[in-house]
Amino acid sequence: MPVPQLLQHELATDPLKRGFDKIADLLAVTLGPTQGVILSKHETRAAPEILSDAATIARRIIALPDRAEDVGAMLARNLVWRQHLRAGDGCATTAVLAQAILRHARAYIAAGGNAMMLRRGIERAGRAAIDALKTMARPAKNEQLAQVAETITGDPKLSALLAEIFTKLGPAAHVTVEDYLAPYLERQYYEGGRFVGRLVSPYFITDSATRRANIADCHVALYAGTVSSIDDIEPLLKIVAETSWHQVALIANEISGTALMTLVLNHQQGKLKILAAELRENETKRAYDFDDLAALTGATILSPETGRPLAKIDPSDLGAAPRVEADADELIVVAGEGDPEAVKRQAAKISARIETLNDNDDEIKDLKFRLARLNGQIAKLMIGAHTEAERNVIHQQAEKAIRALPLALREGVVPGGGVAFLNCIPAVRAVDARGDEAFGVHAIARALEEPFKRIAQNAGLDAPALLIADAQQRGAQFGCDALTGQIVSMDDAGILDSVGVAREALQTAISGAVMALTTETIVLHENPQTSYEP
Repeated sequence: MPVPQLLQHELATDPLKRGFDKIADLLAVTLGPTQGVILSKHETRAAPEILSDAATIARRIIALPDRAEDVGAMLARNLVWRQHLRAGDGCATTAVLAQAILRHARAYIAAGGNAMMLRRGIERAGRAAIDALKTMARPAKNEQLAQVAETITGDPKLSALLAEIFTKLGPAAHVTVEDYLAPYLERQYYEGGRFVGRLVSPYFITDSATRRANIADCHVALYAGTVSSIDDIEPLLKIVAETSWHQVALIANEISGTALMTLVLNHQQGKLKILAAELRENETKRAYDFDDLAALTGATILSPETGRPLAKIDPSDLGAAPRVEADADELIVVAGEGDPEAVKRQAAKISARIETLNDNDDEIKDLKFRLARLNGQIAKLMIGAHTEAERNVIHQQAEKAIRALPLALREGVVPGGGVAFLNCIPAVRAVDARGDEAFGVHAIARALEEPFKRIAQNAGLDAPALLIADAQQRGAQFGCDALTGQIVSMDDAGILDSVGVAREALQTAISGAVMALTTETIVLHENPQTSYEP
């Protein structure tokens, strides 16, 4: 049996830092509007792939030649991909912040500082910075959403369309992106909504990149109970097999045992196309979810309490939907064969309940969400361009913005270009800390300058420290327009960021830097399995 190699102290921390830096340095060149590009050459492709998206670049790096450095590189890669999944944007910012925090903190440790006390200071300062970000946030309307989108995509037309979609549908909107033959952009709205649920098995996944299952033009069966035996599902499978669609989404409280095994087997053999999902809210909210699903799809809610177990399902109990999607966190159902009048009655009942509540009532948020999904929360963005390469770039940028804009709607916007992080520094310096903990606070304060400096550096601007001083002297809204090199009001220039994206980037960067900072030992296994997913 191969014996793993054990690295400790400097033999572990130094190569870990070098590997972390290699990824961070690579991604840092993509930060800002001047966006440097990376050429990725795959041995099976004739031409190199041109990349400017930090998350995609990180995902293309499978391993570094030096195994110890590879540990640090994969840590940085994981951080960036986590930021991508959570917020869509801010991936290069995450790498730049994490690298700066780690660099300054390691300098203090090299001088004799205590890593655990530094960690406490870093985390306290991080909380102060995040509170400051939230304080400076202001609401995002259509114009601000378009500006945030343009900061992300660099495409005014695409940004205007995305702003329209999210202004119309709200932060709970689900937007799918499809390639379009015509050389222009188009959007289409659908009725439907999102539910807190989960795909019960990865064997139903149809898109490995997003870890999501989706089926189109399918029957829908609703069961407010537990599905566990073959007898529970056999009648449903027979009914679906006799129809022309041969596709069904089964949504229940719980799906397990031989019932789940049978569903998976039928799906894998291609006899039927199946999506099996569970609703994950508490009992009260789950009952509301079933009501809304029934209104949207026209399906009958079967349950043991009503004397209608799933085993007694009839063809008339099935609803239908043009599209159903599910992953580990959510279920999305595009409105199907539901009675429009039933949807209106359900929406009217919710609206009447909202009218009886105060704006600060805890229940009102859930009711507004239900109302939104009944009234239509799904859109399709169709991406067209003159060449496939151009279309792929626009598609990628749209996906980033679609993840980021809901955060802007929910949490607001702040000045872009790294200015928001600069404005957090006074709050960080005000943190009362002593000894090594104070050095952790100082590390965060120094790191918060790095996004601004790196954007300026990527634009070829000299003396970024002087640019910071000039901008701060003029006011909190001022920063550097990297395209012109001028100090401007970020509001007037339309350079805005989502506070949610900035918050996620800082939190993720701190998490990764602290992990790297407090790692003293690396275990290198012989012939480790290559991970293609970050």
